[in-house]
Amino acid sequence: MNDLATPTQSADAAICHGKDRRYFDLMAYIVSNAAAGEIMAVDNYCEMVPLIADTDAKIETAKQAFDETKHIRMLASLGRRLDFQVEARIVEPQWLHIRKHFSAAVARKDLAACLVIQDLMTETMAIVLYRILQRDTDPETADMAKRILADEEEHLGIGTRRLAAMLEADPESVQDSLVWAHHRVMPELFSMISTSCHSLCDELGVDCGGIGLDSIRTDIEAIRVEALDTYIETLDRVGFDVKVTTPLIAGMSSYGGLPSADLRLAGTGSCVGSTGCC
Repeated sequence: MNDLATPTQSADAAICHGKDRRYFDLMAYIVSNAAAGEIMAVDNYCEMVPLIADTDAKIETAKQAFDETKHIRMLASLGRRLDFQVEARIVEPQWLHIRKHFSAAVARKDLAACLVIQDLMTETMAIVLYRILQRDTDPETADMAKRILADEEEHLGIGTRRLAAMLEADPESVQDSLVWAHHRVMPELFSMISTSCHSLCDELGVDCGGIGLDSIRTDIEAIRVEALDTYIETLDRVGFDVKVTTPLIAGMSSYGGLPSADLRLAGTGSCVGSTGCC
């Protein structure tokens, strides 16, 4: 067992904290997945540094990696304080797949794709996760989520600023990088927004089918909607062409990505997915 892990939440401790066992099983699953994402982010930022020419930007990226190491420790500490297990290592295969795609972007010397994968896609999903952990959770979890969320929003801002400048200088290349990254990474991220897992539940000793998102007053569909809405907002903030992003967003319905309102498609007059197009 990892030295940061702790024993599974006991029934007595659960009662003491005012939550039931299902809540702490859910926290073990969510927090362990969050820790895995932070571990991957450390590797991503470190691998990306050699692609960056500007010294100040290199330092800024190294600081982002350091921030993620703090988050790993904070998540593990939360598990110890509330007495639920945190696997501070990557277990679910989706994280490993995203790491491989990121390394492929590095091998291509595609800094734009690296920024899209880590500072846009992954950070956007992290922001949604930590927002959720601020709602209807225990006070310690909510406080931790608030502090980590501030860092993740800063990281998203860094990526947005960098990509906007790159997009202005070379729009075609940067938008090609978005398309390349989107088709590889977004299905992996959205596949983790589900009621099942590949290996993590076994490692934690919890029943994935019995984990109740109702413990924090949400459900899978609500999380998917919020995640996609936030992703769309991020793409718009960078300034990507809607002619590029519209088919990407429309295609996400095939793996569970549905925005709260299909305003983008309606606004552009697109007939993606319609049989009545001419």
